[in-house]
Amino acid sequence: MQNFSFILLLVLLICTACSTEQATSTTDGAPESAAPDSTFTKPDTSSTTDFHAAFARFFEDLHNADTAGLNQFIHPKYGLWLIEQPGAMPKMTQVFQIQKFGREYKNRSFFTIAPEIEQCKLVEEAFPSFDCADMEGGKTGYSKDGCFIWNADKFKKSGYWDYANLSANQIKSIKDTLPLVQKSVLHTKTSFEFHFGYIEGQWHLLFARIIYPCSA
Repeated sequence: MQNFSFILLLVLLICTACSTEQATSTTDGAPESAAPDSTFTKPDTSSTTDFHAAFARFFEDLHNADTAGLNQFIHPKYGLWLIEQPGAMPKMTQVFQIQKFGREYKNRSFFTIAPEIEQCKLVEEAFPSFDCADMEGGKTGYSKDGCFIWNADKFKKSGYWDYANLSANQIKSIKDTLPLVQKSVLHTKTSFEFHFGYIEGQWHLLFARIIYPCSA
């Protein structure tokens, strides 16, 4: 009887040890993915229909001089038209890779506009009015300052392309692209404008106006 009790006690001790080891093994072997991920992955430009999120990504790529990131915003068919005004008439350049663009002034890269464009919250309302006479004393000339997002109707009627010494094929390309533009962003401190269209599930930068006001 004593032997039987001793054997029973031994079996119980062994089972308890096995259960403890199994519980410890299950905890230690938990997948690493269960732990919080401290690595931040930037969302792909096509991962959201939210324009504010897409513009934030564009802004980040611009300030990081991220060529690959910015090129994601350029549509492979429609490209990006950049508008400058080196003199009395505008100049328009179409690019499909941002690194191929050189600004009129000293052939500087597109990324050289970044230091001039400060972070500001997008406000969804019609663009403020502008007057060159209101630029005295370091003022921007706009009736209200900030970053504004609105529809692209005003830009579509601007007609820069009619005065930019473009070929008939280039003008046709522009007019084929204009109906795709849906959102326009104005940065009043620089007067730069960025015009986007949502094409094939992704926001694309179709036109960028990098003209300093009253400079012609």
